[in-house]
Amino acid sequence: MSFIIREAIRSDAEVAFTLIHELAIYDEVDDYLLITLDQFTEAAFGANPRFNILVAEENGSLVGVATYFHRFHIWFGENIIQIDDLFVKPSARGHGIGNKLLEAIGLMAKKENVHVRWNIERENFSTIAFYKRKGVEYQTKGVCLWAPENIKLTE
Repeated sequence: MSFIIREAIRSDAEVAFTLIHELAIYDEVDDYLLITLDQFTEAAFGANPRFNILVAEENGSLVGVATYFHRFHIWFGENIIQIDDLFVKPSARGHGIGNKLLEAIGLMAKKENVHVRWNIERENFSTIAFYKRKGVEYQTKGVCLWAPENIKLTE
């Protein structure tokens, strides 16, 4: 399987939105997904973007998405990268796509010398173990914190 990770462009908005919707269904929280496609597109690609999108593309089709934004972390007194969503279509899993999406954000954080933060379901033990092997600090409330000096990237 050959895929690329890249920054999303405006023409990716509809498929990226669909992938976020698939994530909400997968997590059984689609009733809480209130944003419309137009709102999503404007928030990501409008005059004042509020978040960023990375996509995984395989043979011209988008099969994965990661949404993230930069924000100030009060406790650290510095900027961080906050991952909002990371999702790979079930049919495309098992090929390292999710790992490469995560690592693309990790590489940004390393270059900017900032932490990466995201939340995970506390019962997702195998993924938590995977994150720990990558140098992520897992906190008991489901918070993952990846310090720039601990970001481990594969070749």
